[in-house]
Amino acid sequence: MSSILLRPSCPAEDDPEIRRLLELTAAATGAGFVELDLEAPSGATCRYRHGRPVAGVSSHTLDLRHHRATLRLDGDTRLPVPLADLLAFTLDRILQGMRTSAQLSVLLAGMETSTSGVLLFDRDAEVVYANPRAQALLDQPTEGGADGEPAGRGLPTVLERVAAMARQVLDGRSPERARTSLLVLSSSSVLGCEVVRIGGEAGVSGVAAAGLLQPLTTLPALFLEAFCARHGVTHREQEVIGLLLEGCGTTDIATRLSISEYTVRDHLKSLYRKTGTRSRSELVSVASTVRKEPAAGLDRS
Repeated sequence: MSSILLRPSCPAEDDPEIRRLLELTAAATGAGFVELDLEAPSGATCRYRHGRPVAGVSSHTLDLRHHRATLRLDGDTRLPVPLADLLAFTLDRILQGMRTSAQLSVLLAGMETSTSGVLLFDRDAEVVYANPRAQALLDQPTEGGADGEPAGRGLPTVLERVAAMARQVLDGRSPERARTSLLVLSSSSVLGCEVVRIGGEAGVSGVAAAGLLQPLTTLPALFLEAFCARHGVTHREQEVIGLLLEGCGTTDIATRLSISEYTVRDHLKSLYRKTGTRSRSELVSVASTVRKEPAAGLDRS
């Protein structure tokens, strides 16, 4: 089933391209009157005219891809088959262009208001479109080198990192159609990035790539999650660590988590064993160090 955006429709009655086509038809055939009836698959119809109506007309059916089209000329005017085929081809192109333009306008409007960064690359990995959210992110420096490339003296920008991923998915030697990565900004924010190759299938001309940038979380929280995952810390135990870092005591933790103080102490004992610490202060110190020293908490590769 065709989506609403792709559903064929009829141009407005004063559409300049249809008007120009009727004028050219009149000039090519010598007709003083040309009338075109279009019917979309939905049943919507529209009539277009050039010249003054006459009593006698000849009707000609044009073979279009989606619409039904009937062309009427002055009664004595002939429409050679090659000209009819050319008119059908041109009319199909006009209608397809109208659909594509309408779809593009709606898609661009949606991307302009998206809270995610959206990028489009040509086959040479050059940016051909970036929505406002992406534009605000492209010049921000990131930590680490661009994927697959050595790090330079300065910090690579988001644009350099994403463009490197686009080059990889657009490389004809690579079977991968998509790449994903976490981009850690120098501001301690984290972006989830996905670049997908588009086009290249049967019936689709050209190859390009689309990129999506999605803010995920702050860096300290991500490092703490990595620390807990590495030590086999459960979700509840991670909540206990988080509250410890906020300065909560045993009673406060029990109240916040709706558990008993005995259960809090059991979680602490488990955390000491898993993290190799021996006291609450040592556990807080280790967790705080992880949050302040990214290299200890997350593999940036």
